[in-house]
Parts: sequence; C-alpha cells; structure tokens
Amino acid sequence: MKKLTILLMVMLLLVPFNVGASESTSDEVTLSNCVDGNSARFMLGLKEVKVKFLGIEAAEKVIDDETDEINDSLVKDYVCNTFKSAKKIKIEYEPTIEKEDKYGRIQAWVYVDDVLLQEDLVRQGYAKVVYINDDYLHTKELKSALAYAKEKKLGIWKNEEEVIEPKEEEKEEKSKNFFEIIIDFIVGLFNGLIKLIDDIISNIL
Repeated sequence: MKKLTILLMVMLLLVPFNVGASESTSDEVTLSNCVDGNSARFMLGLKEVKVKFLGIEAAEKVIDDETDEINDSLVKDYVCNTFKSAKKIKIEYEPTIEKEDKYGRIQAWVYVDDVLLQEDLVRQGYAKVVYINDDYLHTKELKSALAYAKEKKLGIWKNEEEVIEPKEEEKEEKSKNFFEIIIDFIVGLFNGLIKLIDDIISNIL
C-alpha cells in the first residue's frame, strides 16, 4: 500500500512538468520524394509529410551559366541532388505563422547539412523572395541573398533589363498626341453633325 501511495505521489509530481510543454521548433527528417524547387516530401518519423519551402518561389526556368541557355529543370535538379547527397536534413518551424497551409503542407525553413536551403537558392538566383514578413526568422538573410544575386546578375536576374523612365520631353509628346486624338475626334464628330443637318435641310427644301 505504501509503495502504491509513493508511486502515485511521484506521478503527480511529474505531471506539472509535462503539462503545457511546447512543441518542437525543428525536426530532423529524411527525404521521401523530391517534388520541385518549392517543396519536397520527407519522412518525419514514420509519417510522410509534404513541406513547402517558406519565403521563396523557385524559378521554373533559369539561364544555365555553363551553356548560357534556358534550362527548365536546373533548379529542381539542383534541389533534388542537394537533398540526395545530404548527411542531415532539418526543418525549422516559423513561430509567427500556422504550421500548415490551407493545402495541408508544412511551411518550414529547410536546412541541408546546416545550410539554409532558401537562402542558398535565392543567393544563386534560383528563387525569388515572396510572402515574407519582417518578423520572420530568416527575412534578413533572404533579403541579403536577393541583393547579392541581383547585383551579380545570377540565375533569373542574368538578363534583367533596367526599367527606364521616359524623359520629360517624351512624356509631354505623349500627352500632346493624346490631346490631338481627342481634338480630332471632336472635330470629326462636329463636322459629321453639320453635314447631317445640311442633308436634313436640303431634303425639306
């Protein structure tokens, strides 16, 4: 009886330490299936999960630096090969958003051998930075990587053309052309009305 009482007391003492325990902020996973440059399927324990790479949108087509031609599978191949050769893959959960999106995909930062995959893809010009808030864990790293890729004109930024604003003279010329079209339309309408009135008067007389 005493042993049972002592056992119950020990269990009661342990309960408060388990109640309200926070979920893991990251998990180690293994590759199950490479989907594309934006997501992959991993084994999380005995469960397969689909993970959306948070904060980026990978390019479908990228100019290959070696061939200087458009390659429509370069990014996917790069991501797949990175996962397949990895010794360790870890997903990190963003604390400021829901763990899963509306499609049931886990939204996470992905580390491959301690290298943040999203930052790596953006830095090489393989992905854009999208749907990201300033309070996300790795916003600063992604913005820095994006600035680097644009400066070096890598990947999708290789043939990026600078948007040139029209000169003031060109703007004025376009404005003149617009007003001339309006005036011509009004004059034509007025002349047509006068001709119609003349025809009506001629028929009456």
